[in-house]
Amino acid sequence: MFDFGVGYSELFVLALVAIIVIGPKDLPKVLRTFGQFMNKARGMAREFQGHVDAAMKDSGVAAIKKDIDQAKGAITSVMNTPNVMSPLDQSTKSASAKSFETYFGATPKNGETLVAGQTVEQGGSAT
Repeated sequence: MFDFGVGYSELFVLALVAIIVIGPKDLPKVLRTFGQFMNKARGMAREFQGHVDAAMKDSGVAAIKKDIDQAKGAITSVMNTPNVMSPLDQSTKSASAKSFETYFGATPKNGETLVAGQTVEQGGSAT
């Protein structure tokens, strides 16, 4: 029911305890005093919030927030442009497009070791 987790059954129990402890004769006075206290607390909170809002307006926080939002929008639009490609993406695509044969001259056969396109024998000399 309320934000602070008190449901109808708990509220009913609190009301019964208040009637028993305070008594039915003094309960209206206590509730009236509690209501006045709550109104003062709300008024103080409203006044404090107004002062905080005024201080933020005077310090220019709204202008800074606007500038940050504009910069964020510009960065997002640049990042979402399909024609923009980073140098890392370009090098990866060009490297993956080249085959093994382009770099090393030939493809090794089963069990062969190639160095600079030449077969290396077990002794270590290239043929």
